[in-house]
Amino acid sequence: MDYQPLVSILIPLYNQERYFEKCIRSVCDQTYKNLEIIVVNDGSTDKSSEILSKWASKDNRIKVVNKQNEGLPMARKDGYLNATGEYICFVDSDDQLVSNGVEVMVKHIMRHQVDMVICTAKRMLGILKWSRITGPFPKDHVVRQPELFSQYYVNFFGKASFPNNMWARLIKKTAIDKAYQQTEIFMTELRFMGEDLYFNMKMFPHLQSMVMTDNIVYYYRYGGAVDHFNKYYPELFRLADIRLNQLDQYSYRDGYEPLFVEYSNMIYYYAEQLLEFKKSSHQVIIDFFRQELSSRVIFHRMQEFFANHECHHTGVGLMLNDDYDGMYNYAKESLNRRLYSLKYRGQRSLLWLMEKL
Repeated sequence: MDYQPLVSILIPLYNQERYFEKCIRSVCDQTYKNLEIIVVNDGSTDKSSEILSKWASKDNRIKVVNKQNEGLPMARKDGYLNATGEYICFVDSDDQLVSNGVEVMVKHIMRHQVDMVICTAKRMLGILKWSRITGPFPKDHVVRQPELFSQYYVNFFGKASFPNNMWARLIKKTAIDKAYQQTEIFMTELRFMGEDLYFNMKMFPHLQSMVMTDNIVYYYRYGGAVDHFNKYYPELFRLADIRLNQLDQYSYRDGYEPLFVEYSNMIYYYAEQLLEFKKSSHQVIIDFFRQELSSRVIFHRMQEFFANHECHHTGVGLMLNDDYDGMYNYAKESLNRRLYSLKYRGQRSLLWLMEKL
């Protein structure tokens, strides 16, 4: 590879003293050297700032942006606004790059002359690394417009063809610039849920070409199954309305039904959380269903849509019929199935681990 373009690696950092050292080391030790490493310190209050200062003092490729805490989307935005590279790579501060990850991504994006290359990641938990994160998008095959949009924009509305994360990929900066100039790509309305999906959904219509490979370039730190109540989860309901507006903007008909089904699944999953972690009563769950469905634009659009289309999803059907007791029982049965499945998988994982030791 004769020409080596400058790659800007953007790392938002907030209170990750436990993992940031490994993250920044994996970036600085890349086999590809022409890097601009922008770390946005989003008001960290632990020892993350000390670790960052130590690394910045010994690697002049690191640029530090210190700011008051505003959340992940704004930290990424500040990183982007300070980037000067030809290509952009996002890395989360508790994750790691494979040693030749950037080199692999640059080779692919230059060989295929595309706006974005998506590579593969592995989940990481302690010393264990397993389960590739991928999707059914055609591998090593360049997809260009208009096919890219017409066939694959549905990916952001409940019918996954490739991962919706911002990491394990390399993006041409001019493609992000184009999207940034025409729309808001860094989520400001919501702070805790769905920021990766939002960015990709907004940017994707402005891409001209894309390729996906099976090359593993990234280790994603995996938290396992949800083991606590996620109080921010309802932000995804608001994001569903935003995604609906996006479908309307582009008159993208293929996305409506999968988005409606995904929204209903999110409603039931949150009810499961209320049942499992809050031990909420039957009436509390019923009140949640009634309040959410009466106030959300997307539900009214669901009613209009399925008035003209056959509904094959049991959970959606219960919602459309205002069968709140049926919805409650559906959520409770789904929770029981999930807990049984987690117990079974946990037993199998323990046996697998014992075999490895």
